[in-house]
Amino acid sequence: MRQIITLLLLVTSSLFCSEFETVFQQGNEFYKTGAYTKALSFYQLLEEKGLSDPALFYNMGNSYAQEKSYGYAILYYEKALAIDPDLSDATINLNLIKRKNIDRVLDLSGKVETVGIHAIYPFLRRLNTTLLISFFLLLWIIFWGILIGKKFRIQHFKRNIYTFSLFLLALLILFNSILLTGHYYASKMIRLGVAVTPEVAILEGPDQQYHTRFTIHEGLKVNITDERDQWYEITLPNGNVGWASKSDLKEI
Repeated sequence: MRQIITLLLLVTSSLFCSEFETVFQQGNEFYKTGAYTKALSFYQLLEEKGLSDPALFYNMGNSYAQEKSYGYAILYYEKALAIDPDLSDATINLNLIKRKNIDRVLDLSGKVETVGIHAIYPFLRRLNTTLLISFFLLLWIIFWGILIGKKFRIQHFKRNIYTFSLFLLALLILFNSILLTGHYYASKMIRLGVAVTPEVAILEGPDQQYHTRFTIHEGLKVNITDERDQWYEITLPNGNVGWASKSDLKEI
């Protein structure tokens, strides 16, 4: 029975991969001819089926960029980079679009400032977990190797070189640990969203009956701090807090 279930799972997985490739290629063919809306219809079909793939999200970002829907383009470039931080083309295209979308809002004190999610969050989210863990283990092995080598006189270090080496390694291990913790927190605990409509009214509460507190514009990335029904509570770096409709703001 177990073998039959395994076989069925393999067949299902194979069929899904084959279907993915077919639909993805159909979308790519429309993209090549400049039919970006049709290409997106195929890409969205895959997304609706639960496919989470950096190549898919990258192509969706490109299609939205060609359609000048910059909010959605930023959203899908960010989605692609959240899965594959090393996707350099997505980073380049994202930076090009962001230059068109510098948002400015008025904070409570009347001071105008440029807003966007703190730069440290995207940096931490895009770190490579495998490399961080591998580097941590390597440093830890070297650290203990030096300690053991010194204790059993396997290595002959001068006292000042020995002390400096251990101190430097301890600092690197601490720094690497901070990066790992920050990466986990930024990836799992911090929710980010992107404004996808030209102008988004940020209300005082999660309902249309509330007054508009301020507005943000297409392409701005914000921190999502709460959620109720069809509303997100957002917080900006300048301290402004309010509620946005989920139709105007999409989570990365």
